[in-house]
Amino acid sequence: MSSVGTLNAGGGTGGFVGSLGRAFRVLFAPTQVFTELERKPEWLAPVVICILVAVLSSIILVPSVILPHQRQLMEERGLTEEQLEAARPWLESGRTLIIAVVTSVVGTPIVLLIVAGVFHLVCGLLLRGQANFMRTFSVAAFAWMVSLPEAIVKVPLALASKSPEVQTGLGLLMARDQSAGFGYRFVQSVLSNVDIFTLWKVVLLALGVAVMFKFTRRKSYYATGGIWLVYVLLASAAGSIIQLSTTGR
Repeated sequence: MSSVGTLNAGGGTGGFVGSLGRAFRVLFAPTQVFTELERKPEWLAPVVICILVAVLSSIILVPSVILPHQRQLMEERGLTEEQLEAARPWLESGRTLIIAVVTSVVGTPIVLLIVAGVFHLVCGLLLRGQANFMRTFSVAAFAWMVSLPEAIVKVPLALASKSPEVQTGLGLLMARDQSAGFGYRFVQSVLSNVDIFTLWKVVLLALGVAVMFKFTRRKSYYATGGIWLVYVLLASAAGSIIQLSTTGR
């Protein structure tokens, strides 16, 4: 097992421009790109692109979709006029947009660090893979490039439907029901995570893990799929409990 190593921003072949090329190529030739990254890992270009995608998505969706949707949910929950009036400064000002943009800028690298940390713990320390943290972080950063085609598809759909809850997977099978109990919400949340773009990320992560940690494809898919399944179950359970507590049902 290699040491953790120092994070290298993007000093691979061709510098930042070359890194940009690899960031887009990973969507179509992932194994080739991860093989290049195994020799000289990098992360700056995909992280910058993912931040920009998140920021632009927030700028487009917050004022036209997310804030009106939040007000509608408040009205459906039976909030009084006084309560709605108290929430108006947040629903009709730029505060929410500023928070969303700052969250995108700060939260994207944090999410990638957490993902890389989990994979490094499981695949490196527990399964005895041969990779340092820099390579693991590179895999996470480049796998997250799926956020670009995801935004290209989902942002227009959100604008058209006037809802931020866009489904491109099995979540289409069950409508969100504010009056439902824990079981229905849990299953609906699990199905929502079986999404074409989420699965695309999982596949890229698995291919990257196979290259970086010297795993067979089968071992890599099992490890990555196991991590993803545990996350989906825990996140769906936690999300369902939080929804029930906030709706008071």
